[in-house]
Amino acid sequence: MSDVEPLPQGPHPHAESLTAEPTPNAQSLDAAPERDPGLCHQIGTYSVNQHDDIQREYIKMGPYQPKLRDYPLTNDGMQERRFQYHWFKKFPWLEYSEVKDSAFCFPCFLFDEIPSNNPKFVIEGFSSWKRVNNGKQKSPFLQYEGGPSSHHNKNMLSWGCLRNPIQQIDRLINAQTSQQPLENRLRLKTSIIDVKWLAKQACAFRGHDESINPKNRGNFIELTKHSVECSKEIAQVVLENAPSYAKYTSFDIQKELLNILANKMQNKIRKELADGKFCILVDEALDESDKEQMAIILRYVDCDGYIREPFCEVVNVMETTALIRGQWYDGASNMRGAWNGLQALFFKDCRYAYYIHCFAHQLQLALVAASNDVPDVWLFFSALEEEIIDLIASGEVQTSTGANQIHTLQRPGATRWSSHFRSVSKLLHLFSVVRKVLGKLVECGPNNNIRGEAKGACESMTSFKFVFILHLLNKVLGVSGLLCQALQVKSQDILNAVHLVSTMKKLLQRLRDNGWETFIENLNNRFIEQTLELLTLRSVLNPIDAFKSFKIEDICSLAERFYPEDFTKIELQALRRQLECFEIDIHSLQEFQNITSLSELCRRLVESRKSQIYFLLDRLICLVLTLLV
Repeated sequence: MSDVEPLPQGPHPHAESLTAEPTPNAQSLDAAPERDPGLCHQIGTYSVNQHDDIQREYIKMGPYQPKLRDYPLTNDGMQERRFQYHWFKKFPWLEYSEVKDSAFCFPCFLFDEIPSNNPKFVIEGFSSWKRVNNGKQKSPFLQYEGGPSSHHNKNMLSWGCLRNPIQQIDRLINAQTSQQPLENRLRLKTSIIDVKWLAKQACAFRGHDESINPKNRGNFIELTKHSVECSKEIAQVVLENAPSYAKYTSFDIQKELLNILANKMQNKIRKELADGKFCILVDEALDESDKEQMAIILRYVDCDGYIREPFCEVVNVMETTALIRGQWYDGASNMRGAWNGLQALFFKDCRYAYYIHCFAHQLQLALVAASNDVPDVWLFFSALEEEIIDLIASGEVQTSTGANQIHTLQRPGATRWSSHFRSVSKLLHLFSVVRKVLGKLVECGPNNNIRGEAKGACESMTSFKFVFILHLLNKVLGVSGLLCQALQVKSQDILNAVHLVSTMKKLLQRLRDNGWETFIENLNNRFIEQTLELLTLRSVLNPIDAFKSFKIEDICSLAERFYPEDFTKIELQALRRQLECFEIDIHSLQEFQNITSLSELCRRLVESRKSQIYFLLDRLICLVLTLLV
């Protein structure tokens, strides 16, 4: 046994007798596996989690088939016999133990779940050499191999599969689909880009027929086809070149991608908002199916001091009302009645969610309400809209020449700001032209109904009452029109707006006659004292004109009266001290010069890190900025 040729080592020893030399219940893989099959431990003695690693290690080494100059002789009765090396070629599953001078089955050692079923070739080893060449019927090696369904042949099949990595199922799948993940990602990326573009442009996604034949298959498919024209790489993987199970163009995929993008935007908004205070802006409209669609916008100041107004679909409002510091609606009836008084519901849960009505819209509502309460004015607008405008719409009257579209007659609308004033002023401007056209319709109308209606409209608009109301409303609504335009200016100063309201009321008071009391009362009721006080105190923080309006007492009053839950009594005292220091700082620091808006002041505080020093002032400014004015 001393002469051992270093044969291309087919590796790996096989099972050692458990009775002769018991092994631990859980072997370790810290050392290299034993090569001699008579010394190695059974696979089952290792941890279950290590079985695969052990099998792979032995398969990598292969059967242990040493080529010796002379194998040991064994006395077998009449004569001595020994193991023959050429048996390895005839039975490649054989391995030889130099320690035990016995043969073992390599695949059965690896894969036999119950080694005790084959103790001779798995545990103890086979050494009866004289019977090996006894022919096909009596050879112990051939008998051990058995038929096609024998345990040995099943283990041989398992060994053959794992011995050749190229034939392993996972390797075959990975080899065949190495390009597929890249194609899937490119296909999905194209769909994501298309969804983002259509969503950004507010375009419809689908077409009425998205099959292959139609010329127009809908915006989403057509945009994908455009990507095909721009990129050969995309053209190879999308639409008809994509597998039917992974096109990523179905309606469900489009909805899922939209939902993912919406969730990402909402998560970004939540991250920016964090635990800060915010204001909600709510409006609604009827869609084509006559269903009310309510849109909710959040207004808040981000961590950098910038005012943000992102659209957000708030599903569970009850969980966030505690942080609301403002409400803003258009004042329509659905906010008061159909939604069970949304303003009142918010006030019930959060007393400091101050309600700020859209000023331009509430002025329009006041004008509409006042005009409906005066019978003569109501009849005037009814005649204007239903008789005159409807009649001359058939004649396409615009001006005396029909060329200037600016002078087109307009219908008064309850929700279109300044529409009543524009309707009155343009009728006054085109009065003579409209009267001539109505006169022609009386004479040359296409039928008796048109001629009769034109005659009635002509008599109505030439009456003294109609002309008087037309001139009176042009003057009255002209005053309110100036106020409405001023309230729509984004940079409008709130104090100037309040002064304009007061001025308009004084002008209307001069024109006051029987019937205008309701109009004045409506205005007074809509511009409530609490709102005016809040907005007036808000203006003392305005940094324009070198903080000319800066008043410490008013600022402290603003925090104490309107934000008592955001400032404790101790913090109110600290706020006063911070304001005293800030009043001196703002005149000595260059970065606080030439500031023109409260939002810019908020950003300067953050950029200069003064927000960490005057943190209470910064908190108050953020609260005030959440109110849309």
